[in-house]
Amino acid sequence: MVRVANKSGLSALAVVLTAGLLTGPAAATDFRMLASWNGTYPVVPNVAEVYMEMVKEASDEQTTISMTGPEAVPPFEQLQPVASGVFDLLFTSGAYHSNETSMGLVMDAVQGDPDGRRSSGVWDKVDAAYQELGLKLIALPTLPEGYNLLLREPIGESCDLAGLKIRGTATYTSLIQSLGAQPVVLPPAEIYSALEKGVVDGAAWPVIGALDYGWFEVADYFLRPAFGTGTYMILMNLEKWDSLDEAEQTLLLDQGVALEKQAIVKLAEVANKEEAALKERGMQATSICGDKAQTVEHDWAEGVWALGIERGGERVKALKEAVTEAGLAF
Repeated sequence: MVRVANKSGLSALAVVLTAGLLTGPAAATDFRMLASWNGTYPVVPNVAEVYMEMVKEASDEQTTISMTGPEAVPPFEQLQPVASGVFDLLFTSGAYHSNETSMGLVMDAVQGDPDGRRSSGVWDKVDAAYQELGLKLIALPTLPEGYNLLLREPIGESCDLAGLKIRGTATYTSLIQSLGAQPVVLPPAEIYSALEKGVVDGAAWPVIGALDYGWFEVADYFLRPAFGTGTYMILMNLEKWDSLDEAEQTLLLDQGVALEKQAIVKLAEVANKEEAALKERGMQATSICGDKAQTVEHDWAEGVWALGIERGGERVKALKEAVTEAGLAF
């Protein structure tokens, strides 16, 4: 075989082999994701960890994600560390950073249809708002029928919550007041004791998670039907996103689309299983009656929108108009 030498004295074959050794296969990527809940909260294994596995499989294990929980950064303080690049990704709820932007918060008042949220341009509007904060939206996985109330006593003849004290955050305030009750702000860690001692007569909470807290021991009823959607978010540091090649960006977004379609089904199953487990432990459903029964979900949504517009102004108003036009409002 004839070898053709280059100016450095290396054969052409050697040059090719050397170049191959130097470049090799594409380097693997490991992203660091911060999560607002630890692994015992059901949305973590059923959403965040599922996304991590989807990305890993779709990339032939070349792109992986490692997760750190709220022990590293408290849930309400997590947006800034991700926006500044301390972490690459964030799995959270829009309610946890509504002082920075309420665009994620109000998605709880938008119907959970993944295709409708995207085709209507609603998803893109939320994405644009977060990009101004240095973050790229990757996915909005959703729990349909996301919220409910846990009550010590069933709904009585008044057909509402007249005279009761109900634990709830700002998101629930309008609904609680519309049902005649007084909202009381308490952190999750104090809900059990407050229910047990009668400090509150009930507590507003997502339809998943109450089982792990053991609240069935101090509350015998849950409100049905549930209301709103529980929208979770996967966000990425924008500079990190911009540094990725098109193939890896496509990978992350494609898996985000797949996650949204899968999560809305999976989380509904989780909620149904938790409700069955609560019934096994003695809890029963109770319902608003009379005229209010027809407006509970609308009242909830209007309260969320009002809070979002108060904090986010014209941008949130424009989002609400787009949601209404797309037929995604409650």
